[in-house]
Amino acid sequence: MFELFGIPFLPLTCSRKKLRNVGVASAVSGMRGLAFSSLWIFSALYLRSYLGLSVVTDAVIITSGTAIGAIVQKFAGSLGDHFGHKRTVILAVFVSTLLYLLLFISSPVRQYSPYFIVTFMALTISNSSQMPSIYALVSESSEIKTKGFSILRVGNNIGWGIGPAIGGFAIYYSGFFYLFVFGFISSAVSLVIALFLKEVKFSRAIHKGFRTDNRLLIALSVSALLLFMVQSQETVTLTNYANILRGLNYFELGLIYLVNGIGVVVTQGPIYKVVKRIGNYASFSVGTLIYTAGFFSYAFDNSLTGMLISTLILTIGEDLAFPSGSAMVSLVSKPENIGRNMGIFNGFISIGRALGPLLGGVALFITTVPVLIWGITTSTGFASMIFFIFVFRNVSRIQENMKREGS
Repeated sequence: MFELFGIPFLPLTCSRKKLRNVGVASAVSGMRGLAFSSLWIFSALYLRSYLGLSVVTDAVIITSGTAIGAIVQKFAGSLGDHFGHKRTVILAVFVSTLLYLLLFISSPVRQYSPYFIVTFMALTISNSSQMPSIYALVSESSEIKTKGFSILRVGNNIGWGIGPAIGGFAIYYSGFFYLFVFGFISSAVSLVIALFLKEVKFSRAIHKGFRTDNRLLIALSVSALLLFMVQSQETVTLTNYANILRGLNYFELGLIYLVNGIGVVVTQGPIYKVVKRIGNYASFSVGTLIYTAGFFSYAFDNSLTGMLISTLILTIGEDLAFPSGSAMVSLVSKPENIGRNMGIFNGFISIGRALGPLLGGVALFITTVPVLIWGITTSTGFASMIFFIFVFRNVSRIQENMKREGS
C-alpha cells in the first residue's frame, strides 16, 4: 500500500479487489470528467461567441439540460440497483461516446444551433446518468466511505482540472472544433476502462417514484442542491465574468480550472486526514462556508493572480464538503437502496447545477457590479450552510456516530 497525495491507496495490481475497484471507478470518472469538463466549462462561451446566442439564452439551455439530467439520475440509480451498476455505467459512457463522435464528425451539428443544443443537452443527460452507479460502486467497494469518495474526488478532479486547461489551450490556439475531438477520445478511453469494473452486489429491486422516508437523505440533498448552485457558477458566470469584465483569454481561463483540479489532487489527502479528525458534520459545514467565500472573493479580483488565489481558497472548501456529503449519504442508506439514494442525492445536485447557471445569467444581465454579481450567485451557498447547521443542530450525535462508523 502507498499514499496517493496523502490518501492511502492500493494500485490496480493489488490483490485487494474492493479498493482496486475504487481505483478503476475513479479512473472512469476522471476520464469522464476530462471529456465533459472541457466542453461544459466553455459551452456558454461557445453558445455566445460562436453560435451568437445571448448570455440568458445560454443559461436557459444549460439549465434545461442539467434539469432533465437531474430527473434521469434517479432512474439511472434505480436502473443500477436492478440491472447492475457496472452495466449502467458502461451503457451511459457508450451513449456519451456516440454523442461526442456525432459532434466530432458532423459540422451541421456543431454549427447549426438547434442541432447543437439538442446534442449538447443529450450529452449533459448521458454524462450525469453515469454518476449514481459510479458512486454506488465506490460506496460498496469502500470499507471506509470517506476514503473511497476522497479517492474518487482525486480521480474526478484530475479530469476536471486538466480538461478545462486543455480545452482553453485548444480554443486559444486552434479553435472550438478540437474540444469535440478531445471529448470523443477521452470518452472512448473511459469506456474501455469501464469494462474492467467489478460488479458489486445489487438488489434487483425496482424503485418506483421519487418518494423516500429517509429524512436525513432529503436534508443532505437539499443542502447539496443549494451548495451546487454555487459550484455551477463555473460555467455561465465565471467564464463570462472573467472573459468580458476582467478581459481574460481562453488560455488564462484554462489556467484557473487547472489550478482547481491540481489543487484538489494535491490537497485532498491532507484534508482527508482533517475530515477524519473533525467528522463529516463539521467538515461539510466548514467546507461549505470556505467554498462559498472563495467564489464570492472573485468579486475583488482584478487580475489572473487574484482569481487563482480565490480558486485555491474554494478548492480547500470543496475538499472538505464534497466527499463528506457523499459519505453521509452512503452511511444513511441501506445497501439495497444505495443506487437509488445516490441517484436522488445526485439528482438534487443536478437541480442545483441546473438552477445555478440561470441565476448567474440573470445576475450578469441585470448588473455589471462584481460584488452584486457574486453576492447574488453565492447567496445559496451561505443558505446551504445555515440550513444544514439548523436541520442537524439536534442530530449532530448521529453525524458523529457516522464519522466513527464510516469515515
